Amino acid sequence: MKQLRTVWEELNRSIFVGERRQHNLRVLTYVSLFTAVLGLVLLVIDFRIGATGAALIPAFVTLAGGLGCAYFAAIRKNRAVACAFPVTFCLVMFTIYAFTGFMQGTAIFWSLLMPIGVSYFVGVKYGIYLSAYYSLLYIVLFYTPLREHVAAYYPEQILLRFPILFISVAAFTFISMVQYHRMALRDMDYTERLNAEVEKQTAVAMERADRLEHMSDEVVNMLAVAIDAKDRYTNGHSFRVSAYAVTLARHLGWAEEEIAALRREAMLHDIGKIGIPDEVLNKPGRLTDAEFDIIQSHAAIGGSILEHSDSMLEAAEVARFHHERYGGGGYPAGRKGEEIPLHARVVAVADAYDAMRSDRIYRKGLAPDAIHAELVRGRGTQFDPALLDAFLVLADNGVLDEVTADANEQLAGAVELGLIEDRPDR
Repeated sequence: MKQLRTVWEELNRSIFVGERRQHNLRVLTYVSLFTAVLGLVLLVIDFRIGATGAALIPAFVTLAGGLGCAYFAAIRKNRAVACAFPVTFCLVMFTIYAFTGFMQGTAIFWSLLMPIGVSYFVGVKYGIYLSAYYSLLYIVLFYTPLREHVAAYYPEQILLRFPILFISVAAFTFISMVQYHRMALRDMDYTERLNAEVEKQTAVAMERADRLEHMSDEVVNMLAVAIDAKDRYTNGHSFRVSAYAVTLARHLGWAEEEIAALRREAMLHDIGKIGIPDEVLNKPGRLTDAEFDIIQSHAAIGGSILEHSDSMLEAAEVARFHHERYGGGGYPAGRKGEEIPLHARVVAVADAYDAMRSDRIYRKGLAPDAIHAELVRGRGTQFDPALLDAFLVLADNGVLDEVTADANEQLAGAVELGLIEDRPDR
């Protein structure tokens, strides 16, 4: 009994959920449309043979039941109502067939197919209910005094053997469909457990990825601090250039993923300065040609440092090419136009802007009008025209002033925490 209760509880769980439900609705639609076509064909046949009145009812009911089931399955997506049509059809029509001996008593043979069809398309419980009802109906009709009422419609062999045949088929159907239902539940449970484990592991992986991403950002920030600490006259330069570049990219409508990559690349654009001697990098007076060549080498050095990491190849390009000129004549490779990587062209504009607005030991930062004029002068020669035009819109609208203030505020916070040395030239 305990095993039977367990089986019945499992039968109460629907296997038609999620994708299975959608698939079942499609199958119900196809079967019901086929049924409707069958009903239409029967109607045509009935009219051609001159059938009238009650003789037309089975064909009409078949057509209406098929159309009703198709409507609720395909259009309304209401499986419960859609399933009510075939179940009701089976109950009503085969009851009529059984009592009236329709088609000389042969119509009831269709009922042999009903348990497995209802079990598969509608649900095993409904197939069991239908089988139990048919079994009881045939027993009552053929093995009770009602036998005299239907004896005129059925051959003796059907009266004697059909209930046994139907019950045998129904029992076989019951066993096979219960097994099918339970196996489907096992598959669903396994899939659910598998999905839960996948979600769990995905969450763990995402958490680890977030931690690695956070660590990556922290490492980039620390490298940027180290770069700026190397040059005593450009405190916070990498952070501001990164902020300007990100603001420009966002103004241009770049995807956030690409903007995040650009931010890290811009933070490391001057990493090659680590390889420049301090006495050259921090020389207060005019540089000699040889010293200027050494300063320029920071672009190639930066590219060489970063290109050894597969995850830093784009950053290596920015470090190497951000001093190339759009019209040619830049360094270290003399690239021009779109030969220069897009991110490097963005950083070139942001880098020049911060260099002009920042104080140096040999000069004060330029006035906004002077910066604007200098940038315009470099349009198409030093800078990508399209990028420069967008950048000037941000500058003219005061957006970059806000970005500068935010960057300097963050820099001041880092100074308070002792992460960066305070310098008056910011």
